[in-house]
Amino acid sequence: MKKKARLILGGGAAYGLAHIGAMAALESEYEFTGIVGTSMGAIVGALYSIGYDPAQMLELARDFRTAELFNPLNLDFTRSGIFDGNMTLKRFLKWTDERKIEEGRIPFVAVAYDLMQKRSVLIDKGRFADAMRASSSLPYIYRPFPYSGYLFLDGGVEHPLPLAFANEVPGDITIAVNVLPHASIEAERIRLGQSKSCPRFSIAQVGVQSLLQNQAFIAIQEMLDYKPDIYIDAHHPQLSMTDLNKAGDFYLYGLRAAVKAMQDHVDSSFIEQLRQRYQKMLSRVMGPLERFKLG
Repeated sequence: MKKKARLILGGGAAYGLAHIGAMAALESEYEFTGIVGTSMGAIVGALYSIGYDPAQMLELARDFRTAELFNPLNLDFTRSGIFDGNMTLKRFLKWTDERKIEEGRIPFVAVAYDLMQKRSVLIDKGRFADAMRASSSLPYIYRPFPYSGYLFLDGGVEHPLPLAFANEVPGDITIAVNVLPHASIEAERIRLGQSKSCPRFSIAQVGVQSLLQNQAFIAIQEMLDYKPDIYIDAHHPQLSMTDLNKAGDFYLYGLRAAVKAMQDHVDSSFIEQLRQRYQKMLSRVMGPLERFKLG
């Protein structure tokens, strides 16, 4: 009999496609009884809740038109230089047929950030498509999503790996899938004045990459504070946040990462060892700053 597990799916732009592969591997051992998702994690989680299986989600992701839809170079560019996300919402509505979260096969919660209240919000009622759009309003790429008096930004602004809300859905164990880049907690000493060429980045690329690196650090904090039973590091180091046309590569990486995590889970001390390692690194760098105090 399969164990009942709640899934916590983090954000990470194209990196989040690895969630699909991770879920495919996990399905062999676990029954998913609820999903909490942020950004791409909310998109994947919503599709699963509505009835898509990992194979069907992979087909959606491999669709060239889908990759084109999510490519920042081809979306609804406005005079302000930020995409309005209308095409994205239309595609979400097509995928979900305007169904509501309450109709899902398992409980689902999308995490978003409301600019009006300046706090995170949990969306567990209403149309799947609206929840997906609200949770994935990535700063520098999309305009904030206005809806019923709220002004939604990507849930990863405050909870890139929303373990804080794991108990909002049922489950005997908690499985967290983190697809964000690895946080660099130590600094490299360099010498200025040496000639070295650098690639050119757009304003959006600089902004989003900076945001993801900051989110990576927050995700570590959340993992340390809320201790999932199984932690899956599914960040693909050879691909980028915009590689939406490489869904198959992300899928395989996520699948292999989940298989490894399940093997590591046999050693019940693995999560605690990981937690202690990050604690040591953080305390050495951050010192006694109260906001980074670990429980």
